[in-house]
Amino acid sequence: MSDQRSKTVVQISNQQDTTASYQVEVVAWSQTDTQREVYSPTEEIVAVPPLFTLQPGQEQIVRIGMLTEADPLVERSYRMFVTELASPQEQEQQTSGVNMRLRLGIPVFVAPNAPPNATLDHFDSEQVDGQLFMHLRNSGNTHVRISEVQYLGQGMEEPRTESAAIYILSGQTAYVPVELGDGDDKGKVTIVTDTLGSVEYELSAAN
Repeated sequence: MSDQRSKTVVQISNQQDTTASYQVEVVAWSQTDTQREVYSPTEEIVAVPPLFTLQPGQEQIVRIGMLTEADPLVERSYRMFVTELASPQEQEQQTSGVNMRLRLGIPVFVAPNAPPNATLDHFDSEQVDGQLFMHLRNSGNTHVRISEVQYLGQGMEEPRTESAAIYILSGQTAYVPVELGDGDDKGKVTIVTDTLGSVEYELSAAN
């Protein structure tokens, strides 16, 4: 989303064989230096309808709209949570007090007016029990999503590939795990992202 495209839609479908009710909420999304996700109420963006019920196979269009202008410099980050609510019958049977069954978080981003510029800087690494943790910082003004981590160690013919789903918001740091082989302390790590493509880092014992 952006000032030029201030509205979007998401389609929710009930693929179960029973009627289901849903609640939709959009919250502001930030991250801490310890990679903890923080969600807080916001009035900058809204999703409607906030509550709806779907019969089996039925669909609902949820409209998301900006209520404020985009930040001039930095991307704004939100999550739209779609929560499936327990039916009245299930609520009567529950004793834990938890009245929800499924919660899906959908990232929503509002682009800044400035040109997007995401970067990934590798500034430190540490090894714990044969696993390397790369410290990567996004010093750009938009998010980076890591979808895959590849490691090619010395003597390896093919890289070891691990799927990932790591978001690094603007100005934040992530600790990205890399599986190493026994005795490995050198090699090449390739980080596959949605915005930067593939980014390569050379590792050495000094890392």
